[in-house]
This record gives sequence, C-alpha cells and structure tokens, in this order.
Amino acid sequence: MENVSFEAAGGEIFGIGGMVGAGRTELLRLLFGLDTRDSGRLRYRGVDITPSSPLEAIRHGMCLITEDRQRTGLIPVRSLKENVSLARLNLTRGPFIDLREESEAVGGIVRRLHVVTTSIRQEVATLSGGNQQKVVLAKWMLTEAAILLFDEPTRGIDIGSKEEIYRLMTSLAREGKVVIMVSSDMPELTSLSDRVGVMKAGRMVCILERGAVSEEAILSHSIGATPP
Repeated sequence: MENVSFEAAGGEIFGIGGMVGAGRTELLRLLFGLDTRDSGRLRYRGVDITPSSPLEAIRHGMCLITEDRQRTGLIPVRSLKENVSLARLNLTRGPFIDLREESEAVGGIVRRLHVVTTSIRQEVATLSGGNQQKVVLAKWMLTEAAILLFDEPTRGIDIGSKEEIYRLMTSLAREGKVVIMVSSDMPELTSLSDRVGVMKAGRMVCILERGAVSEEAILSHSIGATPP
C-alpha cells in the first residue's frame, strides 16, 4: 500500500470505496495499529497519534468496527455486559472495577442503541445479527472514541437495524466525531458519505468531493476508466 493520503474532518462521514482487494480494509487496519506500516503518520488536531498497536489507538480515542463481528468484534459466548465493557477496561486506571457503575454504563448505552435483549447478562451469541452489531457499536461508544473506523458496518443485518445504524453514524458525525467508513454497498456509500476516497491496487486514486459522489464516479475510478 502506498500513496494513501487524505484528510477527514470532524462532523463528516468520509467514505472509502473501491473494488474487493483494493486495500480498503488494510487501510483501516493500518490506521488502527493492527498492521505494521512502512511509513506515514496519523495526525489529529495537530497532534501525532500514529498508533503502534490497537491498545495505543484506543488510548488515542480511536475505534475499529470490523467487518466480521463474530470473529473480531465480539466474544459470542460471553454476556452482553462483558462484551460492551471490554474495550473500556483498557482505559481504566487501577486494579479494581466498580461493578455497579459498569452495569449502569452498559445499561445506558444498550438502551440508547435500542438493543433488543432480555438483560445485559444475556449471551451475545443468542442475539440477532443486527443486535450483535449494535453491541459492537456500544462497546466502542462506551470508550467515548473521537475517531470511528467502520468496516462494512451493515453487512449481513436486517433493514431495520441498518436504518438504526445509519442514524447513529449520522448522529456521531453531527457530534463532531471523525467517521471513516469502508463499504461495498454503493447506495450506502453514496447516501451516507460527505466525501469518498476511491482505492485501487492499494492506492487512493481520487477523492470525490461533496456533490461529485455517485455510483458511476466511484466505479469508474475503481476500475481506472474515464469518469462520466
């Protein structure tokens, strides 16, 4: 991957498009410190926050909502409470956890996201796909992350849950968060994104500004054709 340079502002959703294998997921993994980079820096509000590990990224206020929630987003055999509070443990100081405060915080975020569950002690594996994705989002929202990386945020979930997640992503952007989204769903990418960076063969070949985002333009740049 090389020559990938872009700016994403707080208050917008910056979409990343391209064909499968173009390097979109790999870019998010690099930003989150999951993969080793050869060069490049990540700056936020004038400060270098380039992470060397996911733990460092979390402590810099970043989160990554991965495309495979079952394998990399959740611990399915554990409770909703344990899953939601997991990432925040990395930000906790000291060896002790206030269990009452933890339950109240988890319950609050679960209610905000309208997760359908019998209780926060319910095993995550028993939830629907849409509710599992909400649990992933709840986990990261509890860390109060300022930079949110979404990789295929609505893959494999029902239309009702999709609409709720769209509203949440838009709300997060309006709060001033930096929202970066990879999506293969063209209607999703074009309707949610304020701007779209198009990737091809590990490079970001263009950035479509507001008003120029369309399925035709994204596809044309993705395959190297002359845009319409």
